[in-house]
Amino acid sequence: MSNDTSHDFRRVNVLIREDQYERISDKGLNMSGLIRGLLDDHFSDAKVVLSLSPDARQVYEHVISNFGVSDAVLEPYVLKALDAFLADKSKDIDRLRSSIRT
Repeated sequence: MSNDTSHDFRRVNVLIREDQYERISDKGLNMSGLIRGLLDDHFSDAKVVLSLSPDARQVYEHVISNFGVSDAVLEPYVLKALDAFLADKSKDIDRLRSSIRT
């Protein structure tokens, strides 16, 4: 258990795959701390966790490390990408709607 006395903790039983256990063990990570951190990220009001392909992750890491930008600097570009996605979906919906009109 953590020495952090400002929080109450609850013990839970978590099932993970063998390969996940091995990776955590190989890296010397604390399972409880890792899970708490992931839960904090998941329920944060300001964080979004994205799953990226290895190529996209490499580009992201390159941009962050070589251009001195933070996620906050990238936010307007993420919003533009989401807007473009919604515009494409809107076209798909319009096509579908027009195909069912009589």
